[in-house]
Amino acid sequence: MQLPRQLKDMNVFNAANSFAGQAMKFTRPKLVIKTEDYRGAGMLGTVKLDMGLEAIEVEHEYGGDMPELNREFGTTDIDGSQLRFAGAYQNDSTGRYDDVQIVVRGRHIEIDAGTDEVGAKSGTKYKTACTYYKQTRNGRVEFEIDMIAGTFLVDGVDRRAELRRIVN
Repeated sequence: MQLPRQLKDMNVFNAANSFAGQAMKFTRPKLVIKTEDYRGAGMLGTVKLDMGLEAIEVEHEYGGDMPELNREFGTTDIDGSQLRFAGAYQNDSTGRYDDVQIVVRGRHIEIDAGTDEVGAKSGTKYKTACTYYKQTRNGRVEFEIDMIAGTFLVDGVDRRAELRRIVN
């Protein structure tokens, strides 16, 4: 019997900064293919046409104030901020760990510093709009999406290779 892989520990990095002891949550982006309904003559029903990908965003939360990330807010570069998530997921039926690495580039578009209260735990939440997303598991690329360069890899398969060959 297989048991699900569970996150046992994680860290988030930004530039030369390790946020060990500070990072609390990292919400991976929802990957959504943008579609439009289409029904032409002679068709029995509507189909969804692939119109590319929806915007990609990650959310990340820390146990306090994060001046290193705050300094990047408002960057004029669309990919001026880079984050790396490192997660150790363990399968309790085998005891083995999966090394999940996520790298994103983009810019922080939202900072929620919450409420400051004496004697209470504080925290800061960030939302980052991503131009680049890469997820690997044990060194194997599961997803690599570069919105600007038009790269769309899923499990090593380049979904846009033929399209780029035609238009380049």
